Amino acid sequence: MKYPLTFAASILMLSACQFTAASPDKAAVLQTSDAVVMRELGAAISSMSGFSEVALSASDFMHSSEVIIERKHQTNQHGELIQGRDLEMPHRFRLETNGTQCWLLHLNSGQRRLLNTARCQAK
Repeated sequence: MKYPLTFAASILMLSACQFTAASPDKAAVLQTSDAVVMRELGAAISSMSGFSEVALSASDFMHSSEVIIERKHQTNQHGELIQGRDLEMPHRFRLETNGTQCWLLHLNSGQRRLLNTARCQAK
């Protein structure tokens, strides 16, 4: 009789853990895009990618949760890359939300940054 009681207690503890788990973040898009939001996103992307500055479009993150950023290629007057082939991987970013907060995730490194001015909705 001792074992069925232990089994039942284990089932109850496991189900309690499932109810208290935090809701997972979901891919998101911006609700609105204005200069303040784009400045915050640009600063976060610059910081996480190591780029000195990032040019974003007002439509970035409005229809897709992901944006790919790559370094501007420097070319000579013949259109050839100045330093030969560019082997740097593009930087991938994704917006995520848990319903109340908007996060920017740098997929290359796993870094996350909470966005204060951006408002997101699950995609």
